[in-house]
Amino acid sequence: MKKLTPILATMGIALVFGGTILPAAGDSNVVTASAATKQSNIQRDTIWAFKQHDYKVVNTKGKTYQMTGKASNIKLTANHYLKNYKKSTWVRHKATQIKQNGNWNMYYYVTTGKKGKINGWVKVNDVDLKHHNKPKKHVQGDFDTYYHKLNQAQRNDYVETIQYGGCRTATGEPIQV
Repeated sequence: MKKLTPILATMGIALVFGGTILPAAGDSNVVTASAATKQSNIQRDTIWAFKQHDYKVVNTKGKTYQMTGKASNIKLTANHYLKNYKKSTWVRHKATQIKQNGNWNMYYYVTTGKKGKINGWVKVNDVDLKHHNKPKKHVQGDFDTYYHKLNQAQRNDYVETIQYGGCRTATGEPIQV
């Protein structure tokens, strides 16, 4: 009986606190580790280095963003408002495509200010070239002029074309090599 009393006391304590510490098997309020780490639903493509060009702000409601995380799950955090830099000259250094809510958009990494201390990723439609290369006979216009004219469906198609090297089947589907 003396040995049985501590065992019964331990089992009683386990039963009393068991429901509060260890949840029941069918409890729907349990948060698992995979549910706690939420997917941001924002992806990015390869980052390309570009020849530097000067840009001006055209959308004063736009922002520059800092990008963190892996390419398959990035987070965009606004760090500057373009309305504060209307007369500044922005310099493009890199570019990437970002997929958000199923739609692809081109973003440029731009800098301004002394030694480029003001920087971030900005949507292509929020800035415009200061000096355009106008298309001439047998000379192509700049990419920015071309990209600004595309609608969202054409931008999504443009990304697929770049990713698959422009190869398509007879029905228009991208060929996966």
